[in-house]
Amino acid sequence: MPISQQPLPNQQPTSAMADLVRLHNAETTHALSRVQRYLLIAKARWLFLGLAACYGAVAGLFYSFSSVGWFLSPVQFYGMLLVLGCILSYNALYEFASEQMAAKPWGDHLQVQLDFLCVTLLVYFSGGAASWFWPVYLLVTFEAAILLGSRLQVFLFGLFGGACYGIVLAGQYVEVLPFVNMPFVDPDLHHHLLYLFLLWCWVSLLNTILALAGAYLMGVIRSEHDRVQDAENRLRTFLDQANDLIFSLTPEGLFLYTNQACQQVLGYSPDEIARKTITEVIDPAIRTKCLTEMRKAMGGERVEPLEGKLVTKKGDTVEIEGTITCSSGGHKDKVIWVICRDVTARRRAQEQLYHMAHHDLLTGLPNRLFFADRLRQAQALARRQKQQCAVLYLDLDRFKIINDTLGHAVGDQLLQEVARRLSHCVREVDTVSRLGGDEFAIVLVNLHAAGDAEQVAAKILANLAKPVLIETHELFITTSIGIGIFPEHGEDPDLLIKRADVAMYQAKSLGRNNFQLYDRSMDLDSERRMVLERGLRKAIEREEFRIAYQPKIDAETGRVTALEALIRWEHPEMGLLSPADFISLAEETGLIIPIGEWVIRKTCRQNREWQDEGLPKVRMAVNLSGFQLQQRNLVDMVRNILKETGLSGEYLEFEIAETVIMQNPEFAVGVLGQLRDLDIHISIDDFGTGYSSLAHLKRFSINTLKIDRTFVRDIEVNSTDAAIATAIISMGTSLNLKVIAEGVETAGQFAMLKERQCDEMQGYLFSRPLPADQIAEYLRSGNAVLPDAEEDKS
Repeated sequence: MPISQQPLPNQQPTSAMADLVRLHNAETTHALSRVQRYLLIAKARWLFLGLAACYGAVAGLFYSFSSVGWFLSPVQFYGMLLVLGCILSYNALYEFASEQMAAKPWGDHLQVQLDFLCVTLLVYFSGGAASWFWPVYLLVTFEAAILLGSRLQVFLFGLFGGACYGIVLAGQYVEVLPFVNMPFVDPDLHHHLLYLFLLWCWVSLLNTILALAGAYLMGVIRSEHDRVQDAENRLRTFLDQANDLIFSLTPEGLFLYTNQACQQVLGYSPDEIARKTITEVIDPAIRTKCLTEMRKAMGGERVEPLEGKLVTKKGDTVEIEGTITCSSGGHKDKVIWVICRDVTARRRAQEQLYHMAHHDLLTGLPNRLFFADRLRQAQALARRQKQQCAVLYLDLDRFKIINDTLGHAVGDQLLQEVARRLSHCVREVDTVSRLGGDEFAIVLVNLHAAGDAEQVAAKILANLAKPVLIETHELFITTSIGIGIFPEHGEDPDLLIKRADVAMYQAKSLGRNNFQLYDRSMDLDSERRMVLERGLRKAIEREEFRIAYQPKIDAETGRVTALEALIRWEHPEMGLLSPADFISLAEETGLIIPIGEWVIRKTCRQNREWQDEGLPKVRMAVNLSGFQLQQRNLVDMVRNILKETGLSGEYLEFEIAETVIMQNPEFAVGVLGQLRDLDIHISIDDFGTGYSSLAHLKRFSINTLKIDRTFVRDIEVNSTDAAIATAIISMGTSLNLKVIAEGVETAGQFAMLKERQCDEMQGYLFSRPLPADQIAEYLRSGNAVLPDAEEDKS
C-alpha cells in the first residue's frame, strides 16, 4: 500500500488542522480499501465466470453426445448469453474504472444488486426450481459481506437474495413465468407447492445464515485490519518523522522503503528512489566495503556499526554512520534494513575544530602544536634517509612599533603578508608555522648541508625586505633568523627549537635583519643575556648608566658642531658595557622607553649647564630608537624636558636610523614634523643601509644625512664604498641637507671625504667618546686639529 504523506516533524498543526488531516487520511484509506475490494471482487468474478464457462462447455458436450441431446431452447441460450454479457460489462467497468466507481457512494450496493439480478435470471433460464445454480446466491451474499461495512445491510441483502429466488419459484408456480424443461426433472415439480416452499426456505435460510456469519467474520477481519493498519501508520509516521535516515532494500539492492529524512537528504522523490539501487547512491570509494557488510548481514553475521558516504541527486557527498540488519526468511523474503545518521555537519565541525587546534587562526599556518609534530616527522625522515633537517626561528624586527602605532588591524594584515611571503620561500614539503605574536618557525627537510638552510634564510631576508602596502601605509619589515641543524645541534625537538631561538637572539644582537647559525658559544651569550635582563630592570634606580660624548667636527674649520651622547652601562659584575651589549635587550623588554627618557633629560641638563659655564654652544645629539619614535607622548615628553631644563630646541639633535624611519614612513613624517616645530635638529643615522629614496627624503623634516661607518671604513680601497659615499653626499647637497660621515679614523678617509664636499665628520681621528668632564675640557681647548688633506691625498 502506498505510504500516506504525514506532516513533517517541524510542523505543529492546530487541533482543527489535525482533525482535518486525520479525516483526510481516513477518507483516503477508505477509498483505497474500496478500490482494493472492487479489484478483489472483479478478479473473483472473472475466476467464477471462467470456471462456469468451462463447466457449461463440458456439460453441453456431454449432453450433445448423450441420449438426451442438446436441450436448451433458443430463449434459454440467448437469455443466458445476454446475462453473461451484462456481467462481463459491469465487471470490466468495476475492474478498469475501480477508482471512479469507488468514489461513488452507491458503487457497493449497485454491483451487489446487479449480481443478485443476474444470478436470478440465470437461475430462471437454467430451470428455476430445477436449477443447480441457486448456491451462487450464497456467493453474492458473501460478496455483500465483503463490500459492505454495515451488518444490517448485509443481512437485508441476504434476505433480498432469498426474495429474488422466491419470486422465480412463485412466478413459475402461478405460471406468470413460463418454466423451462430440464432433463432428468419432472415438469410437475414446478407445481408442487410443498417442495417449492421447502426449497425456498432452505435457500433463504442458508442465505440469511451466510449473511450473518459473513457480516460478523468480515467485521472481525476489518477490525483486525484497522488495528494492523493503525499500527502500520503509527510506525510509518514514526519512521517518516525520525531524524535518522531509514531505508530497506531487497537482496538485489532495490529500494523498498525510504523515510522522509532519507528522501530529503538524498534529494529524490519516492518514485525516483524506488527506481534506484543502493549501488547508485553509495560513494564509489566505499561501495565495496558497504556491499560486503550487507552480504554479511544477509548471511546472519553480526555487522558492526560502519561509516560511509552517500551521493545525493545533485552529486554532493553525505557523510553517514549507521547499522545494517536483515530480516529472517528465505532469500527472496529477506529485507535489508539500514538505519544511519547524517554526520556531515558534525564531521565538518570536527575537521574545523581540528584545524583550529592545529593552525593559527590569523594566518592559517600550522601552530606550535602542529609544528612540533611536523618537526618530529622531519627528524624521523632525516634519520631514515641519513640526511639533515633544519629549524629556522624568525622574529620580526620592531613589529611591536607598527602594531602599537597603526593598530592591530594593520598589524594583523602585515602578519598575513609575512606568512604568504614565507610560504613562497620554501618548498611544499617544508613547514612554515606561526608560533605566536611576531614569531615564526620553519622546518626544512631533505637537507645535505647547513648551507642549504642558510640559502633559504637569505632568500627570506630578501623577500621580506620588499615594501608592504597596507591600506595607505607603505611599510618595511625585517626579521632576525636563527638556524638549528638536526642532528648536529640536537636530536631532541625542543632542544633544537631552543638552540634556533638562541641563534635568533644572536642575530638580533648583531643588528637585526640577518641570520645566524647556532654555535655552542651562543649558549654563554644566552646566559649572559639573562643576567643582563635581570640587571637592566634596576640599572636606572641604581644609577648605573653613564654617558660619554663624541664630538662632530666641521670638515673645513675643525669647529665642534655637535656632541653625540653615547650611553654606557657600568654593570656591577661585567664592568662597562657598550650600547651593543644591552640596547637590543632594552628594546625587546620595553625598558628602552624609560632609559631613552633618562638619556634625553640627562643630556639636555648637561648641555644647559655647559652653556651656563660659558662653553661654546653646540647641539647635543641623542640616538632615538624605533620604539621611542613610535611613543605616543614623545613630542610632549621632549617639550616638557626642554622646558624643564631650559635648553633651546635648536641645541638638541635626534639621530634616527634610516631603517627605523622607513618601517612606517607615513607615521615618521608626522612625528618628525612636530619635532622640527620645536627647532630640534633631525639627522638620519646609518644612511645607505635602508630603503629610503629621494621621494621619501623630500617628505621628511630632516637636516642631516649621516653616512654609515660601513661605507667609510674601506672608502680608500673599495671603489664601491667610495661611490656610495659620493652618491650620498651628492644627494644631500641636492636636497640642501648637511652630510656627516661617522667612523672616520684615518687621515686618508678624511681627505677623500673632504674632497667630495662632506660637511662634517665624526670618529676616532678627532676624539674618542669622552666622559662629561673631559669633553668640557675638549670644548674649552677650541677647534680640533685637522689633518692636511693635500698631504694625505698625496
